[in-house]
Order: sequence, then structure tokens, then C-alpha cells
Amino acid sequence: MEVALSEVDCPSIFLDMRDLPIVPSRSQLVRKTETAFNSLGRKWLSPLLDALKRVKGVSVVGGSVTFTWGKKGVDFAELFDKIDAWAKTHKTRFLIAFDEIQLVRGDKSLPKLFARIADKNRNIIIVLTGSEVGLLCDFLGFDNPDSPLYGRHYVEIKMHNFKERESKAFLKEGFKQISVPCSNEIVDYAVERLDGVAGWLTLFGVRCRDKKECSKNAVDDALDEGGKLARKEALGIVRFSPRYGIILNFLSTVEKASWTNIKASIEVREKRSLPSSSFSELLNKLVKTSLVEKEDGEYRIADRLLIQGIKKEPFKE
Repeated sequence: MEVALSEVDCPSIFLDMRDLPIVPSRSQLVRKTETAFNSLGRKWLSPLLDALKRVKGVSVVGGSVTFTWGKKGVDFAELFDKIDAWAKTHKTRFLIAFDEIQLVRGDKSLPKLFARIADKNRNIIIVLTGSEVGLLCDFLGFDNPDSPLYGRHYVEIKMHNFKERESKAFLKEGFKQISVPCSNEIVDYAVERLDGVAGWLTLFGVRCRDKKECSKNAVDDALDEGGKLARKEALGIVRFSPRYGIILNFLSTVEKASWTNIKASIEVREKRSLPSSSFSELLNKLVKTSLVEKEDGEYRIADRLLIQGIKKEPFKE
């Protein structure tokens, strides 16, 4: 998304939500927004300052802005109304991008704000991304009649792992840009092991850049590090219940499994029956967080590197 924003000739701000709690405070959101505006390129920030200083709770000092975050501080609705009017005058669109928006899904004010912007501010475009697709859809609720965003027009772009041809082209272009030679043999080895995940392919490229050479060892290092990172992210949900760990441990030992077999893995471990509704809730949560995917009626771990990470260090049950 950051690459796309940098290539579009429009003013844009980028808010990374990964360091915020599920229910962020108003001050956290205001400070995050303030930082995003101050990161706006001078090409756009300088002419925008005159509009921003007319917003209650916004101060302009030199070439930067400060937002007051108390209850009587900056009003987001007024802020974006001013920006919308500014964008219309300058015949442009203003982009607001939120990364991993589902991580603040406990904040009910954000969907309301997004709905207002969609209704009132025709010169503002909101871009929302999330790696946990199910949670993202639940939070936004475009298909939920009780959601403020219900019925609003939106465009959905689904990302997928690179195909073999795409992975090879991605790596070869990357190595060309950093001037590090890499043989076709090593590229093929990396593509086979890293499963077309752009993040893991990039991690491999970074390791080669740092060492100024490509090798199968660099691929293996990326596999090991990627597995640890994937396991660390999955640990976030496992902490809520050891049953998530049991399911992921089991799926890491098989290619795929049915609903019945996964349920049985918990029952064998706990030596008691588990209500179907309780188990379905557990499994559906793993699917919503994109750790597990369902295909042809069976379930499997979505990320091959997570499988490797779990095999090296299974979750405690």
C-alpha cells in the first residue's frame, strides 16, 4: 500500500494501527493522525496548512501541525470537511490509508467516521487494509444491516500469494535493483520453499543484500526467521486459549484435516467431549484471523512458514 500511495500524484496520509490496542483511546488516535499529517510531503502539507489552521483544536507552528486531543480538542468531522473543501478547490483527491485496521476493531467510532466521510466528503478516499480478512470484514460490516457502513459503495482488492512465475520475476527484479547476482538454481530453491509469500521472499532478498551474496543458506535463514515471526504472531491468539494451540499443533502435522478430525484432536488431548458449537467458534476464529483456511471442506494452516515455526517449537497445550 505504501508503494501505491507513493506512486499516486495525490496527497495522502498513512496510519499504521499495529501499535494500538483493540480499543484505542481518543488521544492515541489523535496523536496517530497528527503524526501522519506531519509526515505528509511538503508539496502537499505547505498548501494544506492554511486549511488546517482553521480547524478547532489544530495549531500550526512553522511547517508542522499539532492536534489537541482532549474532549474539546480536534473534531475529526470538521477536520475532514475542511480537507474535503481544500481538495475540491485544488482539483485533487485526499487519500487516508489505514493499515491493519482490524486491530482496533473495539473502537465503534471509526466505522461511523468512515460512513460520514463516505456520505459527506466526495474528495476524500479511504483505503483500509488488514491481514486478518475475517476480522476486517466483521469490523467494517459492509454486509451487516447494523453497521454504519452497511450499503456504502466500496472496492475490494484481494491479495494472493505469488504464483511461481510471479515469485521468480519478483526476486529477479529485486536482485537487479540491489545489484546482487543470484543464480536460477537459488531463485528456484527460494520460490519452492517460501511459498510465494511476498513478505518471506522480501526477507530472503534482504538477507542476501546484507551479506552481498545469494545462497541456499540465506533461503534457510529466511525460513527459520520467518517461521519464528509467524509463530510469534499466532501466539497472540493462542494466549486466549490453549485449544487454539492444540488445533494449530495438530494441523502442523498434517497437510489438511476435516472438521471432525480437528475436533477429535482436542477431545483426545483433553480426554472429554467438546460441544460442537464451542469447537466451531474456535475454528471459525482461526479462519477469521487468516491463520487457517478452508478449502473443499477441509482445513489447513495458511502459511507454510507458520507450519515450520510450530514444528520447531509447538505451542504449549
